[in-house]
Amino acid sequence: MATIILRAVKGKIEADIKGEIIAFKSGGAESPTGHWPTEYIVASLGSCLAGTAFEYARTKKFSLEKVTARIGWETASSPARIRHISMTVTLEGKLTQEEKERILIASERACLVMNTLRSGVEEIETTLS
Repeated sequence: MATIILRAVKGKIEADIKGEIIAFKSGGAESPTGHWPTEYIVASLGSCLAGTAFEYARTKKFSLEKVTARIGWETASSPARIRHISMTVTLEGKLTQEEKERILIASERACLVMNTLRSGVEEIETTLS
């Protein structure tokens, strides 16, 4: 199981991901710097989709040179969650429209983050130490 260490001390929230420290904002912890956790969720989705697109294009020998994803989201409050995500993807390179469509379909099917968000996490276990 992969592990990330997160520390929240008097308004400063940081995650240690393989030695890199990432700052998060939180209204509850009055954290003034970093990004909101929801921004990381949607950025992870776009990153996963883009990486998967490059992987698929490489295996099919498609000339994919650049992926741009414009991602928007809406939240809901009961329960607190991301309610809707919309993503517009631009694939650039010497690609036919059919190749672009194949890349996008394969990327959506194989993207770990997209599959997790669409299906939900089967179990989240929280314990006190």
